[in-house]
Order: sequence, then structure tokens, then C-alpha cells
Amino acid sequence: MKVRQSLYLFLFIAATSLSACGGDMAVNKTIRVEDGETRQGDVSTVNGDVIVGNDCTIRGDCQSVNGEIEIGERCKVDDVSCVNGRITVGEGSALRGDASTVNGRISLAGAEVGGEVSTVNGDIRLNDSRVKRNIETVNGDIILRQQSVVEGDIVIHDTHGPSKPKRQLTIRLEEGSVVEGDILVKDDNVEAVVYLSGESKVQGRIENAEVVKE
Repeated sequence: MKVRQSLYLFLFIAATSLSACGGDMAVNKTIRVEDGETRQGDVSTVNGDVIVGNDCTIRGDCQSVNGEIEIGERCKVDDVSCVNGRITVGEGSALRGDASTVNGRISLAGAEVGGEVSTVNGDIRLNDSRVKRNIETVNGDIILRQQSVVEGDIVIHDTHGPSKPKRQLTIRLEEGSVVEGDILVKDDNVEAVVYLSGESKVQGRIENAEVVKE
């Protein structure tokens, strides 16, 4: 699962923050990329936000340990990842790789992700957006609106921890949104409900979840 790689993000940034040889690194500071800027290499911070304006190109990743990442409109970025913080991606922007958080929400509005979108603890919201691979989470509701498309699967992973009480999880497809693959709930402690409305559909299988057509 891609989000597990984010668990090591803190160690990566901490190890390189004092000896960065490319890109922009910061500690206890927010990094801002102004409208129209191009940056070579990663843009990374510990205890700060990453704010990218409109019409920007980042030839590298955007990373934060404790902070938010905001990608404006019509931007191009590689991977975007947080440990503790939310990710928002604006209209017309494209991620060449993945968007992932450990603790935080991911919101896409009119954007495209070439890889996966994943969280451990956080909701995932797509509006008029496309994800080329999977959407994956452990604890988080998923909402697809305005003809959003997931070309891969939606996967709810097992916590692999001690036995816990049942928990509720909601997956909503609205306004003609489509999952071209499967919806797979792999945790027996999750009571998942998939809501389909407005001609939305799942082209593959739906496993271990209740389906409600609205």
C-alpha cells in the first residue's frame, strides 16, 4: 500500500534537511511557490506548509511532515505527500505520481493524479477529477462527485492491529462518477456502505460492502 511509504517520510526529510543538495528544504517554516514559478527538485518542509500558486511547475515532489500542502490551479508536480496534514489540489493541475497522507484529508478539484491517492486516517474527496490508479485508505470516507473517474480500484485496507470494534465507512459516487475497477473492503471490522446516485457506477466488483442506489 502506497501510504505506508509516507510513514518513512519524516525520517527522509529529517535526514536530508541539513544537507539538501537540490530543491527547497525548510524546518519550522512554510514554503511558498509564487504564481508561474518553476522549481527544480523537491519542495519539502518539517513543521510548515507548502503553498504552491497557480501555473507552477515543480520538477520534483512536494512533502510536509506537520503541515498542509496546497497546489493551485494548472500546476504540474510529481508526488505530493504529508505525514500530518491535508492535501488540496486545484483545477487543471496534474500530479505525475501519487498523492498520499498518513493523517489528513485529500481533496482534488478538477485535477488529475497519474498514480494512486491514499490515506491512513483521512477522507478522500474528488470533484470533477481523475485518478489513474487506485484510491486506498484504512480509516476515511471517500466521495466522488461531478463525473470523477477512478481508473483503478478503491481499496479499504485492514489495520492489521489488535481486534477493534466495528467502524462505519462510507463511499459515495455522485453525479455520474465512475469506478472502472473494483471496490474491495479487506477489513472485517469495517461496515462499509457504497452509495450510487446520479447515474454513477462501479464497473467491477463490490466486495464486503452494502450497496445503496439513490
